[in-house]
Amino acid sequence: MPAPDQKSSNQRLYKHIYDQHAQITNLLYQELIFVGVEAASWQEVLTLLANQLYQSGYVRESYLQAVLDRERQFPTGLRTAEVAVALPHTEKEHVLKPAVAVAILAHPVTFGEMGTEDQTVPVEIVFMLSIHEPDEQVTWLSRLVSTFQLEGFLSLLKSSPDSATAYQHLLDALEFIRLAEEED
Repeated sequence: MPAPDQKSSNQRLYKHIYDQHAQITNLLYQELIFVGVEAASWQEVLTLLANQLYQSGYVRESYLQAVLDRERQFPTGLRTAEVAVALPHTEKEHVLKPAVAVAILAHPVTFGEMGTEDQTVPVEIVFMLSIHEPDEQVTWLSRLVSTFQLEGFLSLLKSSPDSATAYQHLLDALEFIRLAEEED
């Protein structure tokens, strides 16, 4: 039987692990992951995801227009070594509950490239963030970008046959990143 100090230490460790895991699972929901999305434009993809977030009670009605306006002003298309992605998001006043909605596109859609005024990128996966806290938004953007750097991850995610598989791939990659952060 463990000594009382050891038991207390173990409880703190388990609580820490649970809290860290909850940070991931409290924003990522299988019902907000869409595979094989057909869209003709970035506006269509963002409208689909924002409407899903709104209908599920995660964002205010104002979220759609705010995210479209922000994407026009500050494009979020990002080239990676494997699959181009986009990370649309907007201000916290449009968010009711935190979540990440994901669209894995059937065909690439042209987005403006992040950090440029006139470059475009053929995006295949869109991660739409609806997050309350600016610090949490930065953390999530950082975690997602870290998963994009995992060799083979985006190709694996892109090839997901359904939302359950995509959800599990995302959970696994984010947990790997979380554990790597703890080691640093």
